[in-house]
Amino acid sequence: MNEEQTPRVGIFICQCGGKISNVLDTEELEKRAKALPEVVYTSSEAYHCSKDGRARIQKAIKEHDLERVLIAGCAPRLVEKLFRTTALEAGLEPGYLHIANIREQCAYVHEPGDTEALKQAADIIGMNAVRISSTTATPIQHGRIVKSSLVLGSGLSALTVALALAENQMRVVLVEKENSFGSTSTDQQERTIQLTKERAKAVLEHPMIDAHLNSRIIEISGHPGDYEVRVQEGHKTLTYAVGAIVVSNHAVPKDLGKEQWFDREKVKTQAEFEVELEKSEDEEFSLKNIVMIFCADQSQRTHCSRVCCRIGIQQAMKAHELNPEAHITVLFRDLYLGGIGAGYEADFLEARKNGITFFRYQADHPPVISDRTIDVIDTLTGIPLQLPYDRVVLTMPLIPQADAPALASLLSLPRDEAGFLAEPRLRLRPGRYADPGIYVLGSAQQPGDTAEALFQAYLTSARAARFLSQENITVEAAIANIDPGVCTGCGNCPRVCPTNAIHLEKRDGVLSLSEVDELRCIGCGNCVVVCPVKAISLPGWDNIEIPAQIASAFQQEPGGNGKNEKSQVLALACEWSAYASADLAGSRKLNYPASVRILRMNCSARFDPYHILWAFLNGADGIYLGACPPGECHYGTGNLFAKERVEILKKELAKHGIDPRRLHLEYLSVDDGLKFAQTLSDFVEEVDAIR
Repeated sequence: MNEEQTPRVGIFICQCGGKISNVLDTEELEKRAKALPEVVYTSSEAYHCSKDGRARIQKAIKEHDLERVLIAGCAPRLVEKLFRTTALEAGLEPGYLHIANIREQCAYVHEPGDTEALKQAADIIGMNAVRISSTTATPIQHGRIVKSSLVLGSGLSALTVALALAENQMRVVLVEKENSFGSTSTDQQERTIQLTKERAKAVLEHPMIDAHLNSRIIEISGHPGDYEVRVQEGHKTLTYAVGAIVVSNHAVPKDLGKEQWFDREKVKTQAEFEVELEKSEDEEFSLKNIVMIFCADQSQRTHCSRVCCRIGIQQAMKAHELNPEAHITVLFRDLYLGGIGAGYEADFLEARKNGITFFRYQADHPPVISDRTIDVIDTLTGIPLQLPYDRVVLTMPLIPQADAPALASLLSLPRDEAGFLAEPRLRLRPGRYADPGIYVLGSAQQPGDTAEALFQAYLTSARAARFLSQENITVEAAIANIDPGVCTGCGNCPRVCPTNAIHLEKRDGVLSLSEVDELRCIGCGNCVVVCPVKAISLPGWDNIEIPAQIASAFQQEPGGNGKNEKSQVLALACEWSAYASADLAGSRKLNYPASVRILRMNCSARFDPYHILWAFLNGADGIYLGACPPGECHYGTGNLFAKERVEILKKELAKHGIDPRRLHLEYLSVDDGLKFAQTLSDFVEEVDAIR
């Protein structure tokens, strides 16, 4: 097709065995579809998704030389993949086939013969016809996968992953910043120490593993499946190409701090007490009164390190073994006795059997350390008690290593509220994009015991091996594209990209140029919104297609007087939350006004204030924005950007005399069908009241 020519569009209206045609006049819909610009062929039948129906679609594509195809029927998530395969077999680019949902989002929502419902269905078809007429094809992106991996850390989980991958004939580069394997491990169980020693020896002897001690990562570049890693080892800088990266660094105990007034000869941290116990195995252990305070740091009220209780109980038992005459008291707020199996609980029961006292204190009245006693309030009687001590052991929280922020920046990984690295939630991320090939486990993610470390290691090694076993990476979904002739190098887009897929490159002249790594991009559209000169495009969700759909949604019918009884509302719906909940509302036959026009969006990050203003200019009385709840965005933080933009736009609307209540942002999960129908109906009523 020549760029100046208009595409030849075919529209196929499905009757869905009466589920659509019993409510909507499909003959009238076909008649209106024929009148749309660029439409050269229309069809209406019972089941286009049947084998015969798909064969007829393929025949029509070839006979009528169709360049775009629109199927008006049920939900895209049910049939889009099926029909795109059908189109591909007929020689049509899959991206040139779209689905207009007139079943769940129209026929199921209204009563038979409703004229407003018929107009809504016709507008849905018209909006999608405009979209498919103006859309551009998404080029397929390919990338190689290097059959090697980088493992950061040298604890039990890291060593286990390295050995598992090496046994699968995949080269492994293991980097540890300390001078020995497992030296920073907080888990000093005899079994853990023995397993670590055995696997460290196997790692050093394995021909497929390059181990580097006293080393650190200084740079990581490239994209999924093909990363370039620079390792600093002493005065040498080594460069490796790896396909996958496994992060398994240790957590470290928080330091007590120099600001404390405690007598440091008598008050020790749990880590310091462990060293003292090891030395006492060869010396006389003379301590008579030992008080252990669990959750001794303020931060432990909100973030549990999960292994401190078990370590503390085992230390108490070891101290009792070294000196059976010692009086050992454990002051605790809550005891975490979880983990795989019943080992924690068994240790607790054994400790009590050996005479170790466990005493609960109130969170709002923590123990107070004085010169010779620990002052604590009995939670049952309210009576203050004084416990004499020779040694106080404070259980401090486990925190990320000091280089965690730098590592998170290098790998584009999020961090949780405690600062630990968080692996991207691929369960939420759209599966049509590339897996980054980055895995986080062990105490780099959160502290855990030996059983958890081994379980995570075996699981992660299987995931990494599966990723590396692919021949290459293929991405068929929409990828952001930057026009170098328009880009001004302002730097807005790299700052909002959730995967660091955009970077600035120097070019001749004054201005730099933004470039997109196609295999890192996940197509959220955030960069498209923040670009001040609109140099960035995103096929399928572009600045041509979306405004065209909005204008089409509010076109007046011939002979109309320009007035509507019900408020005309545009719903910009994230396809992973609001659009899916709209489908669910329809399947449950939950009614909402026929004056609503739903526009499917890829992510709430793509909610552009310019599009919202364009909708108001084209006759929309209200704009309803449906986004994923905070923390559940499939693209990271798209919903947070949407919230910020909506708040700013509302203030601007108010300044210019437009009631900000006409713009509404609602958080919806994929199963919030009832909430979608209720909040949308309530919003239409509110807009009716303020028109």
